[in-house]
Amino acid sequence: MKGKTQKLQTLKKLLVYDRILRFTIDLLTGIREEIKADIEETKVIADSVLEGEEKKTVEDFLLKIEELFLLKTDEVLDHIYDEYEVFNFDITFLSAIPEEIERELERLALLDTINTQLELLIDILNEAFCLVPVENERLNVVLTPFKIYKELLTHAIDFNNKFRENK
Repeated sequence: MKGKTQKLQTLKKLLVYDRILRFTIDLLTGIREEIKADIEETKVIADSVLEGEEKKTVEDFLLKIEELFLLKTDEVLDHIYDEYEVFNFDITFLSAIPEEIERELERLALLDTINTQLELLIDILNEAFCLVPVENERLNVVLTPFKIYKELLTHAIDFNNKFRENK
């Protein structure tokens, strides 16, 4: 019975990792597409409701998002795609040797890898938000969509960690 239970746990882990990898790819692809529209929308809103230094702050913020966040999002997506390909190849290759699959899953450390990549994106958003005075309500309202992305990434990390705890 012990062997079957271990095989079931390994299968469970495979299914969880597969879904987390795919959902992370979907999440980042969606963010990448939506953030481009939000950058343009924020420019329009900033032009219509802000002036002077506030407008300059939003321009600097958006420049950081365009130059750093979008670039890093593409890099993270490529990295996670690569992890997914390795995961699928390894699982296919090792499917005839179930005990090796468990070792390979541990070696890949997919949850740590994904979470580290998501944390890099959060760090870039935090860096961009350092440009914005906390007490400026108008700026904070105009930049609300970008706060949502930060929360979404944070929730994705928390979600992934729940599966680590429920191995």
